[in-house]
Amino acid sequence: MKIEEMLEKFRSQTATSIDALRFQTALYWAEKAATASDGAFQDVYMLGKCMYFCKQYHRAAQLITQAHLHEKHLICKHLAAQSLYEAQMYSEALQLLKNDHIWNDTAVLTQKNQEMDSTFPSATQQQSVHSSMYLLRGKVHEAMDNRIPAIEDYKMALKLDVYCNEAFEMLVRHEMLTPEEENDLLEHLPFDEQCTSYDDEATLLRALYTDQVRKYCKPEERAPSSELAPLRKNLSIRVNHAQRMLNGCDYRGCYNMLQEIMKADQNHQACLPIYVTCLVALKNSQSLFTLSHRLVDSEPDNATSWFAVGCYYYVIGRYEESRKYLHKATTLDRNLGAAWLMRGHAFAAENEHDQAMAAYFKASQLMRGSHLPMLYVGLEHGLMSNVRLANSFFNQANSLAPDDPFVLHELGAVAYQNNDYQLAEKCFLQAVDMVSRLRHTTSNNDCNDFPMDDTWEPLLNNLGHVSRKLKKYEQAIDFHQKALLVSPMRASTFAALGYVYALTLKYDQAIEYFQKALALKRDDTFSTTMLNSVLDAYLNEAPAFLGAPKDIPPPITNLADTSNSHLMVTPGVSKRHMASASAMEVSNMSMPDISEEDVIQMDTPGYYLDARADDSAMSGIGPLRTPSDALVTPVATSGTTGYGFRPGELGNRGHNRQATETIEEDTPDIIQRR
Repeated sequence: MKIEEMLEKFRSQTATSIDALRFQTALYWAEKAATASDGAFQDVYMLGKCMYFCKQYHRAAQLITQAHLHEKHLICKHLAAQSLYEAQMYSEALQLLKNDHIWNDTAVLTQKNQEMDSTFPSATQQQSVHSSMYLLRGKVHEAMDNRIPAIEDYKMALKLDVYCNEAFEMLVRHEMLTPEEENDLLEHLPFDEQCTSYDDEATLLRALYTDQVRKYCKPEERAPSSELAPLRKNLSIRVNHAQRMLNGCDYRGCYNMLQEIMKADQNHQACLPIYVTCLVALKNSQSLFTLSHRLVDSEPDNATSWFAVGCYYYVIGRYEESRKYLHKATTLDRNLGAAWLMRGHAFAAENEHDQAMAAYFKASQLMRGSHLPMLYVGLEHGLMSNVRLANSFFNQANSLAPDDPFVLHELGAVAYQNNDYQLAEKCFLQAVDMVSRLRHTTSNNDCNDFPMDDTWEPLLNNLGHVSRKLKKYEQAIDFHQKALLVSPMRASTFAALGYVYALTLKYDQAIEYFQKALALKRDDTFSTTMLNSVLDAYLNEAPAFLGAPKDIPPPITNLADTSNSHLMVTPGVSKRHMASASAMEVSNMSMPDISEEDVIQMDTPGYYLDARADDSAMSGIGPLRTPSDALVTPVATSGTTGYGFRPGELGNRGHNRQATETIEEDTPDIIQRR
């Protein structure tokens, strides 16, 4: 048998086995071919590829470096570095890749050698190989927490080959760029120079990349662009659409779309984190339980599987277990920013502010382009009464996501805390306007008069509080009534309505709403105190019986009144004076059953006859509260002061954004987080 015929057979069997995904078989015949050819370049390279396919990374790297092929051929350098990266030998891989100015083949392949093995890059493919080298070096830098060099390498990989979508996804999926940087990158990519195969190729590729970066946009702009009409059924494009719906707090529409995607591909890796975030936003613990079990059974080495488990325990309120599994997720994937956010929420739910902020700051390092870490750090500072620091972080979050209603709500909360009620009203109204546009993108096209869900009940109540502070009592009542429409069983909303009616001297309505508040929360000290005060004022104002005269004549007595030991009603004493005296007695009464925390900044129920003229002393009914978050909403705790909360993103924020958490009813004039 001739050596050439035997060698050709070994090579063909190797190629056939690789095509059939029989990598161990391919490795066996590739080894025979390398021996028969006495270590020919193409056979050694193919042998190294087979070792890589069989996950024998150390062997592959050693084979290339011992033959010194990495010094002569760029594709061999890339194979050796890729093997070292997979073996988690990052320093050794970076050592091979650090000198990019000598990334050129020093060996000249003859036409005969190129015809013998089509795996060698041609002259036109060299640029693509260079792009792969930059992509790999970016991954190595990111694994070593060198994110700034990683960003530059990913950008260079894209500029050398605009079809290197993996580099673009690393930048976008890990949120390594701010929105301005993402737009600048898209503007400077050489689409027109490299996309010349068919008409509109550059337009289509630019539209595909733009669809990935449009995470926050107006409701009418969430659907894929017209350039992507032929690909509307593509799962990745639908996942991007679902991400925008989640960021816009259209949780139900997002859930319906993700359900369709999961039916088509239940292990879609880009879909799973968004799906988990959406389930957290909806507080769907049953679906989370089923999903997490399935993922752990099928993919135990995937960080997303343990992320789903941690989210499940978070939703059911078992925060210690949640932190344990989220820690495992971050161990498997140190760059999973959503897991760091959720871990911060699990700490924040138990008032562990320092640990929560440490997790949020770690997330901010991983997610430079996301505003959620800054938002949550601001919330933690608000809980610790660091209003100035909280405002600083909220402004940073607003600069990254100016169209996020949660950020505007927090800015309004800070303004309220600083007694800047005009600015607070402006921020809250802008947030309401943004949320109201969701009616155009809901999956069922529901166009009710007020298209909000119970996520935004605190926003409406806060607008009512601000309107009351600005003496806009009718508007305050209107906003509180709308809050009742979206969340009918909130005791603090009934108490707020009762307080506004008391300020407007409408005692009948005030008594009714305070009684409703106490029916929902019997231990509400504020409603109890206010109800007693309003009842006293009402009894002093109400006639003794139907048709009773306004002026009651004094009793007829034959005894001379020589004592001042009691107060006698005389025709000259008005009922207003009587009511004021009674109210003053009420205002000076002792309240031993009210804790110190309950009366922080709470006004002593005062005279109601003169309350309309000045509400500056009447501090509000309940703390400002914020809409809940999906991925990112800690459970509310009673008696804590701070700002509101929002969902995430993933999350999935979650921005969950950001599930609606149950809030303990708040104490007057305290801004409480959810």
